Amino acid sequence: MSPLLTPRAVPALVLACAASLAQAQLLEDVDIRREGRDAVASIRFVTSVQLQRTVASRSGDLVQVYYQLLPTADTLRPLPGERRLAGGGTLPQLVVTEEPDEASGASRRKVVVRFSSPMRFTVRPGRARNTIDIVLPGLGATVPLASPKAGTPAPLPGRYVVEVFRSMRPDDSPQASIPSAFQDKVVFSTRQVIDGQPVYAINVGYFDTQEEARAALQVLRQRFPGAQIQALQPPTAVARTAAESAPASVAKPAAEPAPAAAAPPAEAQASPADVDAQAATLLAQAQAAYDTGDAAAAVTALNTLLNLPPNASTARAMVLIGEARLKAGDAAGARREFELFLKLHPEAMEAPRVRELLSTLPAPAPARTAAREPRKIEPVTVTSGSLSTFYFGGRSKVRTQEFEDSPIGGAAALLSDATLASTDLKQVQTSADLTWRHRSSDVDQRFVFRDSFTADLLGARPDRNRLSALYYEHRLPGSGTGLRVGRQSPNGYGVLNRFDGVQGSFGFAPKWKVNGVWGKPTDKLLDTRRVFYGASLEAEALTPELSGNVYAIQQTIDREVDRRAVGTELRWFRNGISVSGQLDYDVALRGLNIATAQGTWQLPDTTTYNALFDRRAVPIRTLGNMLFFQDPSLLAPARSVADLLAATPLEELRRRADGVTPMQTQATLGFTRPVVPDWQAGADLRYTKVDPIPAVPVILPNGQPGTGNLWGAGVQAIGSNLFSLRDTHVFNVTYLTSPAFVGKLFSYNNLTSLNGTWQLEPALRYYTQSDTTGTKIRRWTPVMRTIYRLASLFTIEGELTYELTHTTGPLRSEDANRLFFYLGGRYQF
Repeated sequence: MSPLLTPRAVPALVLACAASLAQAQLLEDVDIRREGRDAVASIRFVTSVQLQRTVASRSGDLVQVYYQLLPTADTLRPLPGERRLAGGGTLPQLVVTEEPDEASGASRRKVVVRFSSPMRFTVRPGRARNTIDIVLPGLGATVPLASPKAGTPAPLPGRYVVEVFRSMRPDDSPQASIPSAFQDKVVFSTRQVIDGQPVYAINVGYFDTQEEARAALQVLRQRFPGAQIQALQPPTAVARTAAESAPASVAKPAAEPAPAAAAPPAEAQASPADVDAQAATLLAQAQAAYDTGDAAAAVTALNTLLNLPPNASTARAMVLIGEARLKAGDAAGARREFELFLKLHPEAMEAPRVRELLSTLPAPAPARTAAREPRKIEPVTVTSGSLSTFYFGGRSKVRTQEFEDSPIGGAAALLSDATLASTDLKQVQTSADLTWRHRSSDVDQRFVFRDSFTADLLGARPDRNRLSALYYEHRLPGSGTGLRVGRQSPNGYGVLNRFDGVQGSFGFAPKWKVNGVWGKPTDKLLDTRRVFYGASLEAEALTPELSGNVYAIQQTIDREVDRRAVGTELRWFRNGISVSGQLDYDVALRGLNIATAQGTWQLPDTTTYNALFDRRAVPIRTLGNMLFFQDPSLLAPARSVADLLAATPLEELRRRADGVTPMQTQATLGFTRPVVPDWQAGADLRYTKVDPIPAVPVILPNGQPGTGNLWGAGVQAIGSNLFSLRDTHVFNVTYLTSPAFVGKLFSYNNLTSLNGTWQLEPALRYYTQSDTTGTKIRRWTPVMRTIYRLASLFTIEGELTYELTHTTGPLRSEDANRLFFYLGGRYQF
């Protein structure tokens, strides 16, 4: 039992029975995508998480990612899980194992990520509240967006790109995604040196003509306001050739210069002063040619100038090239140049004259879109999964001595000395996990099946089968449109529990989509029938940093409104800062359900700051909660809301449901930062409080006391690579205090990987507690967890935990020990 959970510390435990017990793996999936020049492996969980810290091995092929489970409507009973992501070429294979953090308590867990070869990587919060990203710098090209048809040569790239993002940091990335209209284009990164500082950019290309690039710019600026057109040729090349950008009287060059695939290297970049000087020379040449009537020569010089980086002559050159085209009789070309100038420089000094010239030009001819066959993504079908079987065993032994004051001399008189021993856990759990996925340019399909069967060999409990996922998903890549049908975990939008049903989305604009959901909760609530449905409007990259949605959802129970809520979920990302929040209000029961916000700030040196504030109803306000707070005068407990309504009016039930629902507040604040190369230091402060329940006539006349303020303060020291290339050590000291008890926890946890085959995780915890009744507890808990990887597909795993507890108080002295272990294997395919 966690030291924070005592009978006096948690009121309303009967209400907690209304929450479902989700005993399942927390890992949902691991997927990889291309993000500029980088590959990003996204680890997705079935619930919301918050990144805490990372500890990497010196070998470069292993990292431990520690995270915290955020508050949820489900009572989670997580099981360890594993996912694999196949590599290929320079892209490594990833093995992601999710497991408990033995040193930090039930809500703190970790994933261990192993790479098939040493890698450079960074870890960051994902863009959704249930994801964590592993960024592999420079490996974006190993996640191909498209491939040419077999037997045909790859086409040469075009002459222009649109730069959508620029940063001084190589690990930064844009917060918005590339619109689906550009799925046949290439996304790549470049590096330049400006004023002596490296500048990293992400580009979309390629475009054969500047007109194509301008049309793309108008679309891309809806998501990336700072987007701009960039030409790929070095300054000495004439990028906009006569064939496509000069007037008809200008002859084609004999040989067309080959376009570059990326910006020239930093060493080849000219300084801003050199660029300005070269541009001024070209502008003077162009002006002289224009004044003498040689429009073709003027256009040629101006093309070269406009392919330079932006400079002091760029705006004037844009006007002059339009005038030169007009003089050469190319009215359509002049219109394009003038319109682009006004779009980029609407307030410039020459803008009124350009508008006047533009008004004299004939109306443009209807645009003709050249037929372009989109570059196809090579269809890929992958089947993956695992089969596992584990045996869980446990045995307890308790020796109790009870005393009472002796009438002779005040000495304690022994009344009893009893020893109880029993085997209280004997189970075999078998799990199956299967994922089938097919991806192409047109569709992304997925079928997921996850199930576990627990056989109780003691016969004290019935065997249980839990189907945690069984769904089919059909999505249209890049469009925001998709459909998922079957048993699935909640993905937000006001859905709080696992359910059987359907949810779909439709993207109707580059930033916008609507979502709908219908389903039945999978956790059974006595004899009731529950159904919910909802809708939401979602904006992706409403600004470059901000995304979110607004939703409305209604759940019925026995045809009455069980929950009717409106809410919003928001996400904000910028320069290593990730913030998300949710607000949920029940308009039927007229009460707040959820108000939560959590943030993570990562610095380039891997320093990580975390904050969380969460205030929510426990459990979530529903009419069905009244099945656990019934009128004691009833002859037989009601098993449905219909039974309750036979004795109590609906409005009275709603009033009581609101009255018996307490609010819980949780808050955390912490940080982890490196202090020397192989050591990190961290600290955290935690706060929890459950409000009292006031008196409710008939069903709870005396009310229910709250917990008071529960505080926890901890410090951590994390060492890595102290005696090998793959060992980590976590030392933790936590001080706990509440109105009922004071506790201290000291813990040590180690992970050592031996040649990628053996993984050893010894841990030791020592806990002491004193409460207001004079009772003292001392508990030692040594743990040994071992993993052996046989070849690349088989894993044998076991854990042995021994808990020794000594309890003393005014009326008793008790020694108890408990042995817990599990052993089994997993086949991953």
